[in-house]
Amino acid sequence: MNKETQILNWLAIGLSQPPNSLNESFYFDKKSHSFFSILMMDYLLLDECLNKAKNTTSSYSESTQNKLIAFIKRIENNDLKIISIPRYTYKERNVLLSQFLLTIEKSEERNRLESKYLNSESDTFTKKFTIDGEQITIEAWENFKDAHLYAKADSFLNLNNINIASTTLLEFDEVGGYTIDLRKDENGNTIQEKNEWWKFWK
Repeated sequence: MNKETQILNWLAIGLSQPPNSLNESFYFDKKSHSFFSILMMDYLLLDECLNKAKNTTSSYSESTQNKLIAFIKRIENNDLKIISIPRYTYKERNVLLSQFLLTIEKSEERNRLESKYLNSESDTFTKKFTIDGEQITIEAWENFKDAHLYAKADSFLNLNNINIASTTLLEFDEVGGYTIDLRKDENGNTIQEKNEWWKFWK
């Protein structure tokens, strides 16, 4: 897989993230010409003042931690050189599905999907961006959706004057596990234990 395809696939993943999900956020940094993502758990690296939390340890390498901390600080400080990758909104997802349903020849299958996903209060589709049904229908939907995702990715690149050939994709290979020492505060100071209620009776 060449770099351009890899980045387009990554952008498609970012664009299709659930609209209100905070699990992972996708960005482009105009300063370093790099694409990257931040996990919600990565915010444990910092305290409320955006300094490195002294009561938290991570399985990330020191280099990776420093990169993540630098990115998070810039994001929280609204650095204009960091662009958030937009996501398909709930409305856009439903519009896309409506367009796809028009391509289905079997009226029974089309009506079933419309009733299940468009005429229902369930938000399963808008969150997962997937459908169930006949295998041929599922495959047709995935191809239809991917074509629109890649078109939107291209539009994002053009609107922001990003030359994909001169960019890099930062992917952190390590699995970021975190340990918080509850005996210490964010400054690394030991929290003084309070006397338990029964000790007052001794």
